[in-house]
Amino acid sequence: MKDNHDGQSFRQLNNIRINGSEDSTVRRVREQSLVFAEFAEQVVTSPSGPASHVVAPEAGARELDWERSFRYLSREQQFVETARELVWETAEAAVFVPFQNYWPTYEQMNPQQMRWYLYWRGEVRAERYPDTDLSYLFVYLYELIHGFGWSVPTQGAELMRRVWAGYRERYPKLDGYIREWMYDFAVVFRLEQTDLGRMKKIPRTLSPEVQELEWKRRLLAEPVDLNWELLRPLIDYEVEKSKFYTKEGRKEISHFAPKVVALVDGLVRKRTGKRLLELYLPPEKKVQRFLFRSAVYDHEMYGRTTVVVTQSISGHLPLRRFLTQLVRLTENKLRELTGVKGKLRGVEVDADIERLVTRYLEQEFERRRAEKLREQAPKVKLNTAKLRKLQQESDEVRELLLSDDPVRAPAPAVMGEADRPRTAATTERMLDSSIKSNSRKPGAGKVGPDEWLQPEFDFEQGWAVEEEVKKEKEQAFSEGSGNGLDVAGAWTVADLDMDKPEAGLPIPLQESEGLTGSLIPEEWTSLLSQLTSAQREMLLVMVEGADAAAQFAIAERAGSMPELLHDEINELAMEAIGDLLIDGGSVLEEYAGDLGEWLKR
Repeated sequence: MKDNHDGQSFRQLNNIRINGSEDSTVRRVREQSLVFAEFAEQVVTSPSGPASHVVAPEAGARELDWERSFRYLSREQQFVETARELVWETAEAAVFVPFQNYWPTYEQMNPQQMRWYLYWRGEVRAERYPDTDLSYLFVYLYELIHGFGWSVPTQGAELMRRVWAGYRERYPKLDGYIREWMYDFAVVFRLEQTDLGRMKKIPRTLSPEVQELEWKRRLLAEPVDLNWELLRPLIDYEVEKSKFYTKEGRKEISHFAPKVVALVDGLVRKRTGKRLLELYLPPEKKVQRFLFRSAVYDHEMYGRTTVVVTQSISGHLPLRRFLTQLVRLTENKLRELTGVKGKLRGVEVDADIERLVTRYLEQEFERRRAEKLREQAPKVKLNTAKLRKLQQESDEVRELLLSDDPVRAPAPAVMGEADRPRTAATTERMLDSSIKSNSRKPGAGKVGPDEWLQPEFDFEQGWAVEEEVKKEKEQAFSEGSGNGLDVAGAWTVADLDMDKPEAGLPIPLQESEGLTGSLIPEEWTSLLSQLTSAQREMLLVMVEGADAAAQFAIAERAGSMPELLHDEINELAMEAIGDLLIDGGSVLEEYAGDLGEWLKR
């Protein structure tokens, strides 16, 4: 039957050669004959020439892997096959070629784009991050997801985090994708969930599992790391309907409500040894999650879905009720401090919590008032040019006073300063002593018209009128008591013990000195004098390395919290020494040694 069909087909082909035309039926027969020509031996006769033979291939001459050669490959599977071939390929140098595709894979790249990708990938693996298009980034991330370019899962997660950090500012859109993929990567390889980056607020596009993980991380941070945008979804109070919030209270509530939650978390931990979230921890539940959504991902690698364990923190009613009461309490206290009448009703919190919140907010408002007063105080600004001019004029006057007059230049030995350089203060003392010595001579009580007078120079008005100078000198000399003091009460040369030349030198002021002999600088003396007993005790135990329990005990006796005492000490330190004393819960090392000694005096 098959031979008759084939013979008829060849006869029709011969008719075509003769008649020069071909209908659709004949064309189909010709195509079928060509397809099966290599599998059967046919003899084709032609009226114009010898017969031609088509020889079938020998059995076994053509071996085919039917499963590999004829199976269907999806786009994701094709990507994996190509990635396996190119995983260690590199390019020494390349020119950037733009590449933008919604589902970028190797198949969409032309040779120039492929060359740039291989070069750029080598730079990224060397922790250099040149500018490139977002589609190249996605191809590299797809490789990491499928296990190419790393040897252990922790290395893969780290490479994903690094490339995110390198391009996050340039492409904020990466945040939404990589957070989900890093979460899935940790689930697949059973890694610890890493920090998914700072969020000012939780995007709605994030999956519920990632949202709940972020709230858990923030509530268990030390201290609680919440802002207003993260706290609002956790309360049942529609704060936008509050008149206080919509008018003057928006900024205050947004600033203080998260801080109050952190403060109360510290109080709860002190009382119970547990965090706030641990007291109101929701039960765990299992949910099914699709892996690596929005990625070119071959689900034959790790499966299409997986089961993850999560906790519905945002939907846990006991936690929501407690946080709502804290926010309402904060609003009531802010209303009092800002002079707004009326309070929210139904606020029920523990008395200790209310006292702590009240004290904290009162201190914050007092600190604000003090800062505002400091800002409004006039600021002193020195005119250095004018100071230099005054110094120059003063030097010129001094030269005029000391030149060509032996009476006004006492011998250096009298002052005991022959071997010391003459400073401005020394010169003035010598000049005053000379004037007063002359005033003790006979008739010195009166100033004659021919006697020498010291001219006076006013930097605002210039040289004084001679008559006014004479009148002032006569009054000064006539009122002198002759007791060795001039009008200003300074010692004169006559009162010095000539056998002790150093007696006339000024005695330097001594700073506060302890039993050990070390001096306390003036600014530190000021700071220590302002510390309360609780603050001094807190500093001392921190310098000595006491644990948190000792700090809590000191704060409890003072009716406060350790964090509040730390803040109060830092505020005083900033005013006195211009620096913080406490950072990260411990005294700065550069101050700890001397401070411990000074506090014990």
